Amino acid sequence: MTFDDAIAWLVGLDLGGYAPAIMAGLAIGIGTFSMAKLFVRTKPPVDSMEWRDPPPVLFKIFKPIVRLFANDVRSLMKDGYYQSLHQKLSAAGQNYAILPHEFVTLKLICTVVCAVVSFTVYKIDQDLGPEAFIFLFSVVPVGFFYPDIWLADKVGARRTAVAKEFPFLLDLLVLSMRAGLNYSTSLGQAISSLPNGPVREEFAKLLRETRAGKSRREALLDLAERMNIDSVNQFVAAVNQAEETGGEIVDVLTAQAEQKRTERFNSAEEAANKAPVKMLIPMMAFLFPIIFMLLTFVVMVKLAEIDMLPVSMLRLLAS
Repeated sequence: MTFDDAIAWLVGLDLGGYAPAIMAGLAIGIGTFSMAKLFVRTKPPVDSMEWRDPPPVLFKIFKPIVRLFANDVRSLMKDGYYQSLHQKLSAAGQNYAILPHEFVTLKLICTVVCAVVSFTVYKIDQDLGPEAFIFLFSVVPVGFFYPDIWLADKVGARRTAVAKEFPFLLDLLVLSMRAGLNYSTSLGQAISSLPNGPVREEFAKLLRETRAGKSRREALLDLAERMNIDSVNQFVAAVNQAEETGGEIVDVLTAQAEQKRTERFNSAEEAANKAPVKMLIPMMAFLFPIIFMLLTFVVMVKLAEIDMLPVSMLRLLAS
C-alpha cells in the first residue's frame, strides 16, 4: 500500500462519529495517569511510617486521598486548634496512628462522600418525596461529625479502662517498692504484671523514655499530656512534688493508691445508686403501658358483667 492509498483509506473512514468516544478515552487516560503520578509523588517514604501505629479502618479506606490533601489542610489550620486536636487524639491513644491535619482532612472527605452518595441515591429514584430528600441530605452533616463522635467514643472507652486499671498499677508499684526495689525496677515489674491496655501501653512508653535518658520529671509531664486524665495528672503532680521536696516516693504512691481505690469504690457505688433511676425510663415507656392496658381491660369486663358499661363500649368490646 502506497502513502497515497493510506491517506485515501484514512479519509474514507468516518472518524467524526467516533470523535467524542476517542476524546473521552483520552481524557480518562490522561486523568488516570496524572492521578497516579500525583499519588506516587505525595506518597511518603516507607522509613517515615515505621513510627506510626495501625490506623483506624475509616482512615485506611481513604488513606491515599487523605495524604493527597492533608498538607493543604494543615496550612489552613490554626495552631491552637491543631494543638487541642492533638491532645484529643493523644487522650484517645491515636496520636501515633493519625495526625491532627489528617483527621480534619478525613472529616472533609467523609462529608463529600456522604453528599455524593445522597445526591446519587436521590437522582436514581425521582419518585422520592420531600421527606426522603430531607433524610438523604441530613446524612451530609453526619459524615462531617462522625469522626468526632468516633474520637469521643475512643476517649471515653480509654478513660474507663484507665479508671479500672490504674489503681492496680499503683498497688503493684507500692508492693514492689516496699519489697526493696527502686522506682524504675518496680515500675517495670508492675507493667509486666498488667494486662494489655492503655495503662500498660502508656507507662511502658514512660519507662522506655526514662531508660533512653529523658529525666523522670519530663517523662511524667509528657505522660500527663498524652493521657490528659485527672487521676494520672494527680499522680504525676504528686510524684514530681515528692522529688522536688525530697520526700519518700513510696509514701506518696501509697497515699495515691488508697485515694484511687477509694475513688473507684465511690464511683461503683454511685453507678449502683443510679441504676434504679435509669431503669425507670424503659419501665415507664414499655412495661407500665402494657400493665395499664391489661388492668383497663379487666375493669371494663367486670363493668360489662354488672351492666354498668355504656352501650358504645359494649359494642366496641363485642367487635
